[in-house]
Amino acid sequence: MKKLICFFFFSAISIFSFGQKDSTQKAYLGVLTLTEKYKDEKNWTKEDQAVVGQHFQRLIKYKNEGKVVLAGRTDLPLDNPEMMGLVIFYAKDDKEALQFMLDDPAVKNKIMLAKAHPYGIALNKCD
Repeated sequence: MKKLICFFFFSAISIFSFGQKDSTQKAYLGVLTLTEKYKDEKNWTKEDQAVVGQHFQRLIKYKNEGKVVLAGRTDLPLDNPEMMGLVIFYAKDDKEALQFMLDDPAVKNKIMLAKAHPYGIALNKCD
């Protein structure tokens, strides 16, 4: 029984470390939500849509550089309280992770609000 417990313990450690980019980088979960104004489609201008285009291009850039692992959003109407965007990415610490989220063009232009949470990648289809 002791051997079985040890096996599961060390297996869990290796699984949770597997998704890490390197020892100086930790995984984070970024959560993006729309500010109140943008929960109504009537309030969106072409300029706002262009900013969200910049937001998306930034995510593509960081995905290509290996910083962003995954990005997407819930498939819900804009006014649904559960609607959010998620970004799994790497940063060296909590401060860098939050700054990464705050530097997003949609956040800077007050279209979205951002949070960053430490995240443990257990399984990754891409690896």
